[in-house]
Amino acid sequence: MNIEKINSEKLLISLCDKELEEYNLTYEGLSFADNRSKRVIEDLLIRAESKTGMKLNGKKLMIEAMKYDHGCILLVTVVNRHKRRIYSIKSRSNSYAFSFTCAEELLSCIEQLYRANERGRNSSILFDNRNYYLMLGNSIPSDCFMRITGEYAHSVLSGKITCSALREKCSILAAENALEVVGSTMI
Repeated sequence: MNIEKINSEKLLISLCDKELEEYNLTYEGLSFADNRSKRVIEDLLIRAESKTGMKLNGKKLMIEAMKYDHGCILLVTVVNRHKRRIYSIKSRSNSYAFSFTCAEELLSCIEQLYRANERGRNSSILFDNRNYYLMLGNSIPSDCFMRITGEYAHSVLSGKITCSALREKCSILAAENALEVVGSTMI
């Protein structure tokens, strides 16, 4: 568990999958209406108070849960009664990265996707000295797409944070609609 004070009104609590399992919680099951979840969240807030020195008891809090590949992040905000912010979810879609151990697997996969008319908007191809990655940004892959990539890809990573980290550390081999561009040259 990692507890980090962002500023005087916000703190971040990150729980890995193992910790969620120890608490007998799932991301989908987190709800303040559920007594078990409520007790766990209250316990986490007491730990956060003691670690960060923030006074949370008796204050109005907004708690946001965000899922990531290896657990869950809780963003706790002390709500100022005079200042209200409204947040909206811009997109429910996610980013995906399909990992390939060699260029041959990647190119074979792209060829099959192109033949199946699975073009994948916002696709790009990255390389990090070990693996090739086929990235899909802000889209939800179809069942056909997942089936074809499942035959060739070594692993599948998802999440905007994970994919952003990959974009930072990898070299871009093909950007913007890479499936369309590379696939059309193979047929």
